[in-house]
Amino acid sequence: MQESSQDILDALQENCPHFGGAVIATPDGLVLVATTLFSGDTPAACAAGLVVQVNESLSALKAGRVDELMMWTLGGLWFIGRLVNDHVLLLCATNSHCAGAVRLAAQVAIQRLNAVLH
Repeated sequence: MQESSQDILDALQENCPHFGGAVIATPDGLVLVATTLFSGDTPAACAAGLVVQVNESLSALKAGRVDELMMWTLGGLWFIGRLVNDHVLLLCATNSHCAGAVRLAAQVAIQRLNAVLH
């Protein structure tokens, strides 16, 4: 039996320290799959919009497209990763002191999601 995107988000929730929520968004900001805390359109639209804005800003520097983005805020740590077909994974961790573990958990999820979404 092939795993689903929801199975992968469930595993991410278990493997990511201080998990706060996650969503998989289409390039135009629609929700494919989300955890309970990230239900609704806003997190998906925000994730897709951030990728577009950062890519546009970095294009002046000829930096290439953004594949991963991490942001530290007072509310925690935010990770955005690009998936196949330009889909986006947005992940939030409530503790910003575990960046390495959050990134590793996200990268494992991205590999698994790419196999499902191809």
